[in-house]
Amino acid sequence: MPDKNLKKQLIIEAAIDVFSKNNFQNSTISQIAQKAEVAEGTIYQYFKNKEDLFFSIPVEKTKDFCRELELHLQGITGAFNKIRKFIWYYLYFFKMNPEYGRTLMLEMRVNKGFAKTKSYSSFKNLTDRILEIIKEGQEEGVIRKDVNIFITRQLILGILEHVVTRWLLKGEQYDLLEHCDEVNKLIIHGIGLTTDLNGLKRWREGQ
Repeated sequence: MPDKNLKKQLIIEAAIDVFSKNNFQNSTISQIAQKAEVAEGTIYQYFKNKEDLFFSIPVEKTKDFCRELELHLQGITGAFNKIRKFIWYYLYFFKMNPEYGRTLMLEMRVNKGFAKTKSYSSFKNLTDRILEIIKEGQEEGVIRKDVNIFITRQLILGILEHVVTRWLLKGEQYDLLEHCDEVNKLIIHGIGLTTDLNGLKRWREGQ
């Protein structure tokens, strides 16, 4: 990694640590510079101000997420298998990055101006990838064609965000991945036909 990119990454990681501990309002560029072991002026070479740095975090972390996700999806066939892997990786990613989770889920997401920031726009590649998998499932005949793919995408993300947020609010006292199977069943049984490619039967009414 070139030195310039490495420094930017160090600043991002330092900012995540500082923001997650102190929140945005109580954090300073000086604290972040100290954590990153760079001069304050160096931070301003990459970011306009504290707010710019704050909302740049998801931009960089989403790039990391999408890059690693594609590696995990390599060689996997079948839409439901890809959805299972996506769900697992989403939970695994935040299990391994709880500081980022606190910054994103507990502070940025509740900011009323979040939807207008570059952070919000950075999620497009991620959300588009989910849409592709849902469409793939409809073409395979394993996902119902009467479901709205955009609502289905929001359903998947909404469930996962809620699971991660609850885990964070509970102080990360349990293994986040223990919910993986439950989330998989809920989503797959909700959007699938009678069986998926692996013969997974839908819950019958009353079960």
